[in-house]
Amino acid sequence: MKVLVDAGLMPSDPAAAKALETLDPYELRATGLDVMLPLTHLGRAVFHLNQRRGFKSNRKTDRGDNESGKIKDATKRLTWAMQEAGARTYGEFLHMRRARASDPRQVPSVRTRLSVASRGGPDSKEEAGYDFYPERAHLEDEFHALWSAQAAFHPDLTCELRDVVFEKIFYQRPLKEPKVGLCLFTAEERLPKAHPLTGRRVLYETVNQLRVTADGRTTRPLTLEERDMIVYALDNKKPVKSLSSMHLKLVALGKLVKLKDGERFTLESGVRDAIACDPIRATMGHPDGFGPAWSRLDWQAQWALIEKLRQVQSDDDFASLVAWLGATHNLSEDHAKRVANLHLPEGYGRLGLTATEAILCNLKAEVCTYSQAVERWGKHHSNQRTGECLEALPYYGEVLDRHVIPGTYNEDDDDVTRYGRITNPTVHIGLNQLRRLVNRIIATYGKPDQIVVELARELKQSEAQKSEALKKIRDTTADAIRRGRQLEEIGQKNTGANRLLLRLWEDLGPAVGPRCCPYTGKPISVTMLFDGACDVDHILPYSRTLDDSFANRTICLREANRQKGDRTPWEAWGGSDQWDAIEANLKDLPENKRKRFAPDAMERFEGERDFLDRALVDTQYLARISRAYLDTLFTEGGHVWVVPGRMTEMLRRHWGLNALLSDKDRGAGKVKNRTDHRHHAIDAAVIAATDHSLVNRISKAAGQGESAGQSAELIARDTPEPWEGFRNDISAQIARIVVSHRADHGRIDVEGRKHGKDSTAGRLHNDTAYGIVDDHTVVSRTPLLSLKPGDIEVTTKGKNIRDTQLQKALSVATTGKDGKGFEEALRNFAEKEGPYQGIRRVRLIETLQSSARVEVGSDEDGQPLKAYKGDSNHCYDLWKLPDGKVVPHVVSTYEAHAGTDKRPHPAAKRILRVFKKDMVAIEQDDQTAIFYVQKLDRANGLFLAPHLEANADARHRNPNDAFKFLQMGAGSVVRNKLRRVYVDEIGRIKDPGPPKH
Repeated sequence: MKVLVDAGLMPSDPAAAKALETLDPYELRATGLDVMLPLTHLGRAVFHLNQRRGFKSNRKTDRGDNESGKIKDATKRLTWAMQEAGARTYGEFLHMRRARASDPRQVPSVRTRLSVASRGGPDSKEEAGYDFYPERAHLEDEFHALWSAQAAFHPDLTCELRDVVFEKIFYQRPLKEPKVGLCLFTAEERLPKAHPLTGRRVLYETVNQLRVTADGRTTRPLTLEERDMIVYALDNKKPVKSLSSMHLKLVALGKLVKLKDGERFTLESGVRDAIACDPIRATMGHPDGFGPAWSRLDWQAQWALIEKLRQVQSDDDFASLVAWLGATHNLSEDHAKRVANLHLPEGYGRLGLTATEAILCNLKAEVCTYSQAVERWGKHHSNQRTGECLEALPYYGEVLDRHVIPGTYNEDDDDVTRYGRITNPTVHIGLNQLRRLVNRIIATYGKPDQIVVELARELKQSEAQKSEALKKIRDTTADAIRRGRQLEEIGQKNTGANRLLLRLWEDLGPAVGPRCCPYTGKPISVTMLFDGACDVDHILPYSRTLDDSFANRTICLREANRQKGDRTPWEAWGGSDQWDAIEANLKDLPENKRKRFAPDAMERFEGERDFLDRALVDTQYLARISRAYLDTLFTEGGHVWVVPGRMTEMLRRHWGLNALLSDKDRGAGKVKNRTDHRHHAIDAAVIAATDHSLVNRISKAAGQGESAGQSAELIARDTPEPWEGFRNDISAQIARIVVSHRADHGRIDVEGRKHGKDSTAGRLHNDTAYGIVDDHTVVSRTPLLSLKPGDIEVTTKGKNIRDTQLQKALSVATTGKDGKGFEEALRNFAEKEGPYQGIRRVRLIETLQSSARVEVGSDEDGQPLKAYKGDSNHCYDLWKLPDGKVVPHVVSTYEAHAGTDKRPHPAAKRILRVFKKDMVAIEQDDQTAIFYVQKLDRANGLFLAPHLEANADARHRNPNDAFKFLQMGAGSVVRNKLRRVYVDEIGRIKDPGPPKH
């Protein structure tokens, strides 16, 4: 806009620029090809091009993307249609289509929408796609045609100005490459998985791990000759069409090296029955790829080619690569194009170039494992201590730099920006909380000599348990292979992402009968997974749960996903007629997905605060990396060790510690009470009372199984308490504990906000934009086909159709209809001759008080242009007015970031501010009680929970649970002398005492 104003193509007065919106931009784009336009009218047309500048393919991201294929097909149809219509530009084509409409209500839409239709002739099948889709070249050609035509009338439209405006509109930045992590051993960046040396290292690591065994004999490694024979066979396997078939069975490899009768490879008894070929060599050396000449190139020449292949983003880059391949490697144009279209492994390994070369050299020199190859290089595969003795834990990114995405390393930046972070949010938060706790312990009691970490894992498995686990892995592997073959049969790439789509699709129901969209009940065929008709949706919104697990993902139709938005299924459709169809589909979904459709699914998820229940995988990773983090406090090993969680559970139970927090509603003693946060403290006491000897004895017994006569349970049962009176001592300490909760004060960077770098931990508002009717009512537009029966009914709560005549007409047209019949009735209504023929959207009014709105913009009268529903709350304020009256106010997240001051009176004094999860003290029955703030509510004030209560929100909502929040309005807050208190990481309270208002 600034460029257009400076060039005289737009008025500098905002009001005059606003007035140009009344002009028809399509008419200007068409007539401007032949007649002179005022410069500001030309600017209006150019600005319109800027808003809709067309699709431009990115070859790097669009490889194998069916959506981009549909766009290209629609682009060709558009070009043909423009030629048939005699349209010189895309804008003229749209204007001609609109001008041909006999009725203003029948003007065709200019937006490109995905629809299901037959587009290949009378005999073609219906499929998802676009009728027309403009690409960037259409809009670029139109810009030049329009500018050239107007330059004949306006001498100020110079070539230099044209180039400046063109670049502002059409320049597309290349994709920003993600930051690459550092090598585990050096300061170099990690090598891509597509690097030739990475492929060779992985191959030699895998083959070197093979062991030869036979019943009654000891295992042995391969001889050097046997290893080289296997590698040679893998490198020279006859090419096949599918990369997933480029492997050799272990049985065949056994025959190759002439194993004796009864001998076999150890991996044959596990989950792997084959070894894959080097994927880079197999892909590039394939006759349809670079060809046999690939193996004659040294790795530097191979990497030079792959690096150029990885850098291709645009069609120009592709053409340059094809030309380079022809000039450098003497490939024909067709051959070069096949190479340029090859798909190589994505992502990065964990080693840099120096480490890869050194380790690969050792792996080749002798038959050694990865850890042995690292040791021969003079390193240790897991111990990365620097030798520095730390007195306190620094930010984890500073000492675990091999585990984080690198930062800026700028001393002026904060620790996260400077040193980088682990992308997993659970682990990032967990390590930062661990640092606070450990450093507080060190500051209070000194540096510990030993630290014991409980790992979220089972004890050593018996042979029967191992067999069951191996069977499960084998079944999973077999399913993945089956899905890969199915993908190849239907002409799709056999990738992890595509196999996941098939797996999600199979989860929709049994193979017999159609698999249906869980939100609409419409059938989904396997081909629809790859033609753009479907989306992968998080059942509970990822933005609110950070849950990307398989259990929280499903396949659904794209239009249903858009309608659902950032809501749970119940929030989107609960109580509507569509919910009946959803409930009918639930019986086909697995239980771990069905429960996420419940009305209280979000609350139950938020209430599941136990790490193990919420994210076992995250916890396992967190426990492992916590051990490495804590190890940095010491210069040698042995100070930090681990115990399995299963062992902690057995000892706690046999020592009678579960009864210390017995739940009176469930009976005493047998089960850990997870509704009381102090169960973690009991676990810590058990962990502290164990030693290496006990861990080894219990673990060994667990591996032997019950038949050995000395099970882990028996050892745990016979293990005496650490000292006499242990249970009573723990009980006394438990009674003194005050649980510290992590307060949620949001993220408001006052200084950063001044420079446009503000951030938020909560949503500022909902997505829907509303027009403002009055202080109590707003209006929004929704597509006709998105209406629900409840939207048509007249109600005192919720939404109503603003046009009462339209509401009555729709009510008559849809009475008695539901499901597909209801949708068909809406379609027929829009096609029927009459005042509403061609209607596409409907205006709905609903109640939304001005105090609950986020209002933006302003018109010439100073009134807001539109409003949004506020989403999350920031804090709760209590104000005392000059007359002594106390007034509460809940500050929304939007108000907090906007810096809005809603002081109820100029002389009002704020006497309290609390945030969610703040610790508070109240005077209750002549005693001080400690609570935490669970919820802030505009109408109902504060909801508090005792500090020791876990899963509080879910339990409060459960009608069968006696636990309920303590609710306090402004008066109760004052009477009970509520105030914020500070509880540090080890449970010490700082209480300012009852307030004197």
